[in-house]
Amino acid sequence: MLSWMNVLVRWYIKRFNRELDQVRYDSPACQEQVRSAIRANPILQYLNDDYDLDHAWQDIPVTDYQRYADRVLRLKDDPTVKVEYFAQSSGTSTGTKKLIPTPEYFVRQNHLRGSWYILNTLYNHHPDTNVFKFKNLLIGGAIYERNKKYWIGDVSGIMLNRIPQFFRPFYVPTIAIATSPEWEGKLEKTANAAVNEEQISLLAGVPTWVLSLLRKVKEKSGKDKISDLWPGLLAYIHGGVSIEPYRSQFDQLIDKETFMYLEVYNATEGFFAFQDDPESEGMLLMTKSGVYFEFIEREKYLSSYGLSDILSLSEVVAEREYVIVISTTTGLIRYLQGDIVRFVSVSPYRIKVTGRVTEYINAFGEDLILDQAETALMEVCRSHKARIARYTVGPKYITIDQKGGHQWYVEFEVEPADLERFSRDLDAAVRQANSNYDQKRADDLALETLDLIQVPAGTFREYILAHQRIGAQSKVQKLRNDRLIIERMDKLIKNGR
Repeated sequence: MLSWMNVLVRWYIKRFNRELDQVRYDSPACQEQVRSAIRANPILQYLNDDYDLDHAWQDIPVTDYQRYADRVLRLKDDPTVKVEYFAQSSGTSTGTKKLIPTPEYFVRQNHLRGSWYILNTLYNHHPDTNVFKFKNLLIGGAIYERNKKYWIGDVSGIMLNRIPQFFRPFYVPTIAIATSPEWEGKLEKTANAAVNEEQISLLAGVPTWVLSLLRKVKEKSGKDKISDLWPGLLAYIHGGVSIEPYRSQFDQLIDKETFMYLEVYNATEGFFAFQDDPESEGMLLMTKSGVYFEFIEREKYLSSYGLSDILSLSEVVAEREYVIVISTTTGLIRYLQGDIVRFVSVSPYRIKVTGRVTEYINAFGEDLILDQAETALMEVCRSHKARIARYTVGPKYITIDQKGGHQWYVEFEVEPADLERFSRDLDAAVRQANSNYDQKRADDLALETLDLIQVPAGTFREYILAHQRIGAQSKVQKLRNDRLIIERMDKLIKNGR
């Protein structure tokens, strides 16, 4: 029998069916409506001198965060402008945390809408779904500062605080625990609360943290699998990092054929896309939710580009990679968000996140990107029955005495039986995934075979503790075009962490 909450949710999400049809089949028109709303936005009018809005849209310059930071501080400190939340980024790529203004109206028109969209997918593809019959387990971000004017927190922490009171009994843990910045205590308290639940319907959170949480729950419960503890588990809504390096571990913990994985693209700057079809690759771009998308071909961005190279949605091509440029009703205009996406289809517009503009290695002309590195790594892990906890890759520069190459620092969840063979196979898989790397590796002429260093368990966690603030969005950059991360890793390992 459906709970009253489930009946309410089932009725409410039907209102999005027509809207989502527009998003799927008339996205360019949706985008023009959004752009008109952006230009009329009060916050943008407040920043009129910065953007010179009398100019045509195509003449407005592209902005990065360094140029935008002073505007954020002005919004933050001006008592005449109402911005209830500031979403804090992880600073993974640049090392600098960013504050993104997130007014209450944008939370409703964008972040909350994305949450309803993903529930729409779940209910539409499984009509017998009853998410709110039992509780839902989530591990989200923290709130770091709150005062009478605004709150500062991870975007997921802000969303947790926005859960209405009548929905909160259906979630584990309590909102106070879920938004705590004390991560070690939060994981322990969440696991203690979850293990005593008779049933859990839904999981949500970043794969690395959810995996850590589920391991704790498994240990405390004494069960062989999470699906033995909660046989009614329906789905896992994931985002933040790619699930592919961790998918086999989730499959082992949740051994259930009907279990669904649904991906979301909920960035600090906005909720951009969600998986509207569990059977299709890619996420549907949310073109009617307060974000106007533009794109620059990755190759042009990395070489040189002008304003004429910025493409609208209707100009993109499937199976090509683009750097995202966004404008939103929060005052961000032509903002370089930093992610690289590939369109898996343009009818409808579905994307896959393939990396960051700073997450690549091109020290020797090989132009290795994250998608290629992860494809190779997952292929070799499957063949060797190994499982990865975390990894990072950097260049090993050419010297008088040695050729160049790539160094992979890998923390295993399950080690391969033969690490040397695993390393050779990984090098071959990278060559298969990237023709430029293959050319440089031919006969060891320019590059040597990759150097794989197995790091002790917990090294990546110690790195985050030493160089970042630990949190829901904390992660170590996987590809970097210099040796900063791997040299820091070396120092941690030599010092015994």
